Amino acid sequence: AFLAGMYGLWFLSEALSTLNSGGTLLQLWSGFQSIPAWILLAYSAVGPGAIADLLQQQGQKEVTASESNIILCTESIFAAVCAFTLLGEVSSIQEVIGGLFIVVSAILASQQ
Repeated sequence: AFLAGMYGLWFLSEALSTLNSGGTLLQLWSGFQSIPAWILLAYSAVGPGAIADLLQQQGQKEVTASESNIILCTESIFAAVCAFTLLGEVSSIQEVIGGLFIVVSAILASQQ
């Protein structure tokens, strides 16, 4: 909800800025008339968004809260591995340490 609010404020500020400079709201997204752009937008919203959330909720029903916490906290590890493998990005030492803190704290919290 917080991120949705922040994105809403971002959109409002961009919209007001565009309108104040004499533009129209249609200038905020130049691809609004492109059918492939709308198809890609819908696909990316339904696939990774809605379906992934439903599957995650179903999976969380099957495991304990501790197991779910550890599994979900490994997201940073998978993100770093995918970023390195697919994009060639190398994590900084601060990012690695931050990710380790998250995973270790989740493991420690689940043992009590």
